[in-house]
Amino acid sequence: MDLNHLTFFQAVAETRSFTKAAGRLGLDKSRVSRALRALEDTLGTPLLVRTTRSVRLTSEGEALLRQVAPLLSGLRAAVESAPDTSSIPTGDVTLTAPPDVGRALLAPVLAHFRVRQPGVRVRVVLTYDVVDLMEEGVDLALRVGRPGAGSFVARKLMDLEAGFFASPRYLERRGVPTALTDLAGHECLWPAPPRGRGPFRAGGGRPPPAASVQCSDFGFLVELARAGGGVALLPTFLAAQDVALGALVRLLPEQAFRDAPLFLVSRPGRPVPPRVQVLKDFLRETLAHGRSRSG
Repeated sequence: MDLNHLTFFQAVAETRSFTKAAGRLGLDKSRVSRALRALEDTLGTPLLVRTTRSVRLTSEGEALLRQVAPLLSGLRAAVESAPDTSSIPTGDVTLTAPPDVGRALLAPVLAHFRVRQPGVRVRVVLTYDVVDLMEEGVDLALRVGRPGAGSFVARKLMDLEAGFFASPRYLERRGVPTALTDLAGHECLWPAPPRGRGPFRAGGGRPPPAASVQCSDFGFLVELARAGGGVALLPTFLAAQDVALGALVRLLPEQAFRDAPLFLVSRPGRPVPPRVQVLKDFLRETLAHGRSRSG
């Protein structure tokens, strides 16, 4: 049964007119008439007696009106008394991101977001896996390189930059490379390439020297470089704090890799719940669209 038909029935029953009921509902008169016929067919009993001049209720119609009128009135009151969530967003939002992006970029942002929107609780899932938003019930995702496959809404937030870094004590021991060709004589700490893609390309499109250590976890490569393990290719946002503290040094600054866009991905559909929309807007504000993140 289409429950809207009960609303149509109430309007006709109270106005005793299909024309007036259609005007109250803002609908075409023929649609109201068809809806009442469908309701009578569903219930298996006539609810109205129709003449060219009037509409009156049958005894079954009178009984139905007595039952549904207070229920429909209660539903309207409940909707009208619901809190205005558009002005004060509340509720839970689930957000997924790669661990490195989560720790270095998302964590500081969420600290400020919670001050602005204390009613919105954020559940963060840090994983390198591409999470199916619909399947896992996730509202938003931050993804690097590619937004992923499937039905979703993706918006590019910024271009992430990567460069070469090493610790001062490693450089004291092994010397400072001044050209890309010098890296062949160093311990090279490279990220593992994404599935289906080759290793990064250095200046002139040349392949990099063989990795001494290869790992897909940039956090591990940061720790290894900080410990004097070699020259690491790292996102600059991830190395920025160590550079500021003197634990790492930027090498070959003219070599900047900017082929890693950061996307904000959300589920399709409208309307977007206010709790989700305010977090989306905040991420767009704080992670500037189209700018390179270089620490």
